[in-house]
Amino acid sequence: MNRLRLLAATLAAALLLAACGGQGSEEPEAFPSEQIRLIVPYTAGGPTDIAARSLGRFMEGSLGQTVVVENLPGASGSTAYQELLSADPDGYTISMTALPTAVLNYLTNDVGYTREDFAPVGVITQVPSAIVVPAASPYADLESLFAAARTDPTLVSVGTPGATNTHAAETRRITQVHGVPLTVVPFNGNQEVLGALLGGNVVAGFVNVSQDMLPAIESGQLRVLAVGTENRLPYLDGPTFVEQGYAEITQSTTTFGVIAPAGTPQPVIARLEEAMRAASADPETRQGLDERYVPEQFLGAADLAALFTETEETFKGVASG
Repeated sequence: MNRLRLLAATLAAALLLAACGGQGSEEPEAFPSEQIRLIVPYTAGGPTDIAARSLGRFMEGSLGQTVVVENLPGASGSTAYQELLSADPDGYTISMTALPTAVLNYLTNDVGYTREDFAPVGVITQVPSAIVVPAASPYADLESLFAAARTDPTLVSVGTPGATNTHAAETRRITQVHGVPLTVVPFNGNQEVLGALLGGNVVAGFVNVSQDMLPAIESGQLRVLAVGTENRLPYLDGPTFVEQGYAEITQSTTTFGVIAPAGTPQPVIARLEEAMRAASADPETRQGLDERYVPEQFLGAADLAALFTETEETFKGVASG
């Protein structure tokens, strides 16, 4: 009888160990196992939204899950970022981001977050910017516009597609660094700036040279006075600030990327980054994003993190008003 009890006890212990061992050796659930929510901090139709929808289509095939693109505009992006940071850091809620706007927002406003609250994933497009005027403007070049501003500090109003974005900040930097008095007039996006320019409500605009603005430039409705890149762009007929003597004004390119909440597991970030890298090399996706805006070399999580830091260093002394 004792031998039977001992055998039963031994068998029970072996089954318990097997059960415990089986549970402990299970692999974590593979990411992703459910749909992903991709937040866009701006309205539909703009460059951030265009990038998000092209990226989302590719990621659905790459990750094998539905990617729901949700526009959540408001407060220059902070509404979307606050929604992002209220989600679990599990990779199932991610957001588009636009630099330098995202950084300028927390540098100049008490929005309840900083870059440390974000986990960068990667960059999908980079869109340059330019100062433009209507075709009927009396200002044929940048120097004549700036000369008019120096003559009358109240004359030159510059429309920007936001109050705390790269365009507003660079306009203020022109005033701070070069003593050119320019008045920032913020709008909600490029299209509102375009309407104000064509309606004569602002003298100039500092805008993204994105898919939604290029037709007005290419048709001759707008004249480009200066481009905010270090070198001239092959698809835009306009000189740079650099070649016109404003070497510091090179930070107006908008970088569009993807972020997750801080604390998102590194394997999840790596999986999302891998999908973005593949998207940036996919011909169909590149066409949807517009080849002109896709970086030649993919910029991943570490690169986007470095851009956050660099942007802070560039704009931390720029006033918000």
